[in-house]
Amino acid sequence: MNEPLKNWINPVEFAAFPPVRPRETHKGSFGHLMVVAGSMGYHGAAVLAVHGAQRAQPGLVTLLAQESIYYPVASHLQSAMVNVWSSDIHRFDKASGILMGPGLASADMNDDVKSIFRRLWRDSPVPVVVDATALGWLVAHSLGKHVVRVVTPHPGEAATLLRQSVADIQANRERTVREISQRFGNCWVVLKGHETLVGRAEGEIYINPTGNPHLAQGGSGDVLAGFIAGLLAQPALQADPGLAVRYAVWQHGLAADQLQQRRKNWIVEDLVNELGNVR
Repeated sequence: MNEPLKNWINPVEFAAFPPVRPRETHKGSFGHLMVVAGSMGYHGAAVLAVHGAQRAQPGLVTLLAQESIYYPVASHLQSAMVNVWSSDIHRFDKASGILMGPGLASADMNDDVKSIFRRLWRDSPVPVVVDATALGWLVAHSLGKHVVRVVTPHPGEAATLLRQSVADIQANRERTVREISQRFGNCWVVLKGHETLVGRAEGEIYINPTGNPHLAQGGSGDVLAGFIAGLLAQPALQADPGLAVRYAVWQHGLAADQLQQRRKNWIVEDLVNELGNVR
């Protein structure tokens, strides 16, 4: 395997990103993100993922939630639609992007349900972002050349995916990105942590210069996954998914940096309010 090429994410490339929206558009012009997230004890992850997605401003966001958390989740969401999860895969036919995984740790997901997730990962024509619990449901296989897939593991999750130790992952993070991407069909990999990496099995690996240790709070990864998915659900941004993913990671870290300068005790809900609005 070739030695990875290293690049720092450069904010110059985001000078015109996201692009200015044409005046004669409507919510249907900007996509419909379907989010599968949340379970008993983890309903906040679903709310944070949806709010992160909304900061990217897709046209529509629908959350498919476990029945056990429907009411608390729905009470926290106003402009997003909330439905109870069912195994009807046709629900995803109108989606322009899919996010799976935040807060599903205690969900009752049987083998049939997991097979639906795998089918979506393998066959869906729209971008699919996989985070948290759903990372453990992926199986190694190839993907079509032009499909967009993103995984967002932290080092512990990366270790599980590759059956290695966390120490091994951290010892060569660039190699980890290559190996995960190669195993799961040349998907985009966001390897979180200090100097988060963005890359694939081949090509450049980008190092994020933004972010600080105060991002190490429960929920920050849910926000990031939602923000990435909210961008990729927009048809106008799908032509260059790598740019969208890099922007999301950079913006997420920069929001945390600016919060830290202003307020030492900020929480993840504050991060949501800043996301997409800092330069």
